Amino acid sequence: MENEKNEMQDKENQILSEVETLVKAEYEVVRLQMVDGASRMMGALLLAICLVLMSFAVLAFGAAAAVYALALYVPAWAACLMVGAVFLLLIPILIACSKTLFINPLVKKMSGFKNVEELKYETLRAEGRAAVQRERMSGHIRFAQAVYTHYTQLAKTAWNAILGLFTK
Repeated sequence: MENEKNEMQDKENQILSEVETLVKAEYEVVRLQMVDGASRMMGALLLAICLVLMSFAVLAFGAAAAVYALALYVPAWAACLMVGAVFLLLIPILIACSKTLFINPLVKKMSGFKNVEELKYETLRAEGRAAVQRERMSGHIRFAQAVYTHYTQLAKTAWNAILGLFTK
């Protein structure tokens, strides 16, 4: 009887430990997913701000070039096109480098990871740990159901035995 009690206590402690590990793993998954989403959002926001500023610069320098080009060797329209073309070429370069310029520094600052790939890898690892914990917990739940069923049957048998004593 004492041995069964110790085994049940050990099982309870193991189940509580597994639940704690599961909660920690799920928390880690949620935290990493939030960091990933926030870094993507901030990167997109910074990229949009840079694109607006670059567009403004294209217009401002284009207008300035038109004024100054009147007195120079090239026609005003050609000077405006050249200055505008330089800034229009910077926009695709900015888009291509947005991961290096914006997203990776944000991920590093917010989560301590070097880049987005490391964050994704760690997120997948955390999801795997959470899945393992869920599988372990399902085994404990099946065990708890079996114990419940066993003790319910035992209680019914005892109750029937008690009733049998009084009905004779």
